[in-house]
Amino acid sequence: MTLPTHFFLSALLLALPTSIASAAAVPATLAGEWLSGPQLPASVYTTEFGGANSDARRLLLNTDGSYVFTEFESTYYPSSFGTTGYPITCQMMDVTVERGTFTVSGSKITFKTAKVDRVGAYSPDRLNNGCKRNSGIRSSKAESGSDTMTWSVASGELTFKTGDGSAKYVRRTPVAKTPAPTGLPTELRGEWHNGAVSPIEYYNTATGKWAEASGTSVILKMNANSTYERTGLMVVTTYNCTSKLLVQEKGTVKANGATLTFTPTTSSATGYTCTPDKVSTQKNHIKPYSERALVKVDTRGQHTLSLMSGSGETLFNRPLGSAPQSQPGRPGTVTPPPPGAGGPTTPDRSTPNASLPTKWNARGEWDAVMTTPAGTIRTRFSMDDDDPRILGSGFSGDDAVGWIQGNSQTGALKIGLEVEGGREVELNVTGKFDGDSYSGRFTTTNASGETLAGGTITMTRRQGNR
Repeated sequence: MTLPTHFFLSALLLALPTSIASAAAVPATLAGEWLSGPQLPASVYTTEFGGANSDARRLLLNTDGSYVFTEFESTYYPSSFGTTGYPITCQMMDVTVERGTFTVSGSKITFKTAKVDRVGAYSPDRLNNGCKRNSGIRSSKAESGSDTMTWSVASGELTFKTGDGSAKYVRRTPVAKTPAPTGLPTELRGEWHNGAVSPIEYYNTATGKWAEASGTSVILKMNANSTYERTGLMVVTTYNCTSKLLVQEKGTVKANGATLTFTPTTSSATGYTCTPDKVSTQKNHIKPYSERALVKVDTRGQHTLSLMSGSGETLFNRPLGSAPQSQPGRPGTVTPPPPGAGGPTTPDRSTPNASLPTKWNARGEWDAVMTTPAGTIRTRFSMDDDDPRILGSGFSGDDAVGWIQGNSQTGALKIGLEVEGGREVELNVTGKFDGDSYSGRFTTTNASGETLAGGTITMTRRQGNR
C-alpha cells in the first residue's frame, strides 16, 4: 500500500498472527472501501486496469480481516506522430495490487502482505493518436512481512500515520440516483384541439374578438412542467337565438396512472344569451376535476387524445399540419403508466380505458316546471354540455325567453328569464341531475340585485335528445 509516495504495506508491516482476523475485531467505522484520488469503478481496481489514466489508490478492508490495496501511477513522456515529427505527449501506467490480512487493536492497525501483482508500463484505454500502445509487463509473487500504523476516522476521512508521513482516504461518493420521471408523460404534452378551433385571436377576451368565433371548440395545452391551459368556446344556436360561453382556465395537471387531475389556479367564464351586448362574467368558479386519458395511434402515426369523465368522452387531435408523432403502420393505444411506475409509455394494441361506462350528461331538450308562490312557469331549455359546463337557451313555443348556464356535475345552475315589461329575473339554482331528470330549489333576483321569492324547479329530458 502506498502512502505519500512508494509506501507499500509490505514495507510497513510488523508481526501478525497467521490466522485471518475475526470479523468482530474490525470496527464498523473502518471496514469497507476507501479511496484516494479519482473514484473509479470497482472493476478498474481489480481487472480492468485500462480504465485508469491518473494516479489513484483504493484500500478495501473486508470484515473478515482481509484487504486488497490497489495503486495506479501515471507517467507522461514525449513522442512524435508517425514520420511527421509532430510532437505529441504519450502516457503509460503502472498498477500494483496487494492482498493480505489485517488486525486492529485500538488505534493501531497491523497489515500482513500475502501477495503482490504488478503490471508495468502499460497503455491506458484512452491514449493520444500516434502513441504506441503497450500491453505492459506482468509479474506476481508471494510476499511476507508486516507493519503497524496508527489509524483514525474523522469527518468521513480515514487517516494512516507512520513515522514517515501520513495518507488520507475517503469513502466512495454515492452515485446520484436517477430521479423518477416527473411531469407529464411525453405523449400527453403539447397542444390538442377539439371541435372547430377558431383562430387563436378569437379567444382574446381583452379585444372582445372571441364573440366572432362560430364553432364549439376546445384548445388544451399541457406542458412538461405539469402546467396546463384550457380554453373552451361553446356556441348554441336555436332558431334566431345564438348563445356563447367562453371558459378559460390555467393551473396544474397531475398524472396518476391514466388519471389526469386538473387543478385550476385561475378561471373565468364569459358569455351571453341571444343578445351579444349583455355579457356576463364569472371568475375562479372551476373546482379541481379528474379525467381518464388515453392516446390512440392510427396507421399514419397520428395521435388522438381521449379524455373521459362521468359525462362522456371528449376527443382531441393535434393542431392541423402537425407531423405524425409515431412511425406509420403501428396503430394502437398509448396509456400513461400505472400509479407510481414512472418512465415512458409504449404502444399497445389493447384499449384498457375504453371499458369505462359512458354516463349521462345534460345535453338535449328539457321541459322545465318552475313553481313559485305567484304561480307556475313552464319553459323548454335547449342545452349543450361541455362536461361539466352547460350553456343553453330557454323557449316558450318558438320564442326565446331566457338562457341557462351551469355545471352538470355539481347541479348548480343560473337561469335568466324575461318577464312582463321586458324585465329579466335571474334564478340561482341548487339541485341535482339524475339521468334524464333534474330537481332543485332556487332564489330569484331582479336586475337591481334585489332578492325576490324563491321556489322549486323540476326538469325532464325529452327522449332521444341526449
